[in-house]
Amino acid sequence: MNFTFSTILITYMLMFISGSLFGYVLEVLFRRFFSAKRWVNPGFNKGPWLPLYGFGLVTMFSLCLLLYSILPKDLALYNPNGNLFGRTLKVGPSVMDLVVVLSIWVGMILLEFFAGLIFVKGFKVRLWDYTNMKGNILGVICPLFNIFWLILVLAYYYLLSPLVYNWIIIASTYMFGSSDGSKAAHFLFILALGIVYGIFLIDNVTSLHLFPSIVRFAKEKGIIDQYEKMRDEVRKNKDLAKAKIAEKIPQKIKDTYQKQLEKKKNPSRFKLFMRKLLLINPDISDASNNYDENGRPISDK
Repeated sequence: MNFTFSTILITYMLMFISGSLFGYVLEVLFRRFFSAKRWVNPGFNKGPWLPLYGFGLVTMFSLCLLLYSILPKDLALYNPNGNLFGRTLKVGPSVMDLVVVLSIWVGMILLEFFAGLIFVKGFKVRLWDYTNMKGNILGVICPLFNIFWLILVLAYYYLLSPLVYNWIIIASTYMFGSSDGSKAAHFLFILALGIVYGIFLIDNVTSLHLFPSIVRFAKEKGIIDQYEKMRDEVRKNKDLAKAKIAEKIPQKIKDTYQKQLEKKKNPSRFKLFMRKLLLINPDISDASNNYDENGRPISDK
C-alpha cells in the first residue's frame, strides 16, 4: 500500500488510542494491587484511557522507526524475524541494541517529566507524586520509576516492538486496503475510530475544566451535601451487611484473618529497609494523597 500523510496520521491515531487504553488498564491494576491498594481512576479523564501511555507507545515506535532508518544498515540491531523497519537481516539481541534502548529510555523519561510539569504547573493537578521518593525532580520523575521505565522499554523493544510493527502493517492494510487491490479497504473501521476520538476529545475538553468548576457548581447547588448523605447511607447499609456476614463466620477463620492483618501492620525487615532506601520519610508511603475518596485526582486550584 502507498503511505500518504492521511494514512500515516490515521495509523498513528489508532496506535495512540490503543496505547492509551492499554496504559489505563495497566495503571488501574498497578494502583489497585501495588500502590494505592484500591480502585483508582489514574488519569484526569473520565473515560478509560491514559494519553501519557498513548504518547509513550507513539514515542517508542517512532524512535525505533527513526533510529532503524538513520543508523548504518550494517549495524547489528535486533531483528528477530528479519523484517523490521525496512531491515531484512535477521539479528538476535546484541550490545548494539543499547543505542536504541537508551535513546528510547531517555525519551520516555523526558515525556513523563514534561507531561507531569504541564499538569502540575498548567492545571494544578498531580496525576502522580514522587515528592517522597529520594532523588525526585519536582515530584514528577524519580530514579526508582526511571528504572521501571527502563524495564518497560526493554520489554517493549525485545518483546513488543516486532509485534507492534507487524500489527501496524496489518492494521494499515485492513483500514486502507493493499496497493495492488487484492485486499479491500474498511472505511467503516476508520469511521468507528473517528467516533472513538470524538468521545475522547469531548472527555478531554470537559475533564481539563473538571476539577475546579464541577466542585464549585456542586457546592452551589447543594449536590455535594445530597451526595454525602446518600454515600453515608450506602456505607451504613454496607457496614450492617458486613456485620451480619461476620457473625456467621467461624471464629478460627476470624483469628487467622486478624493475624494476617497484624502482619501487614508490622512490615518485614526487608520492607523497612526498602522504605529507608527509597523514601525521604520512611514513615509514610506517599508525600501526599493525590486522590479523593472517589478516586479522582485532587486539584490545587
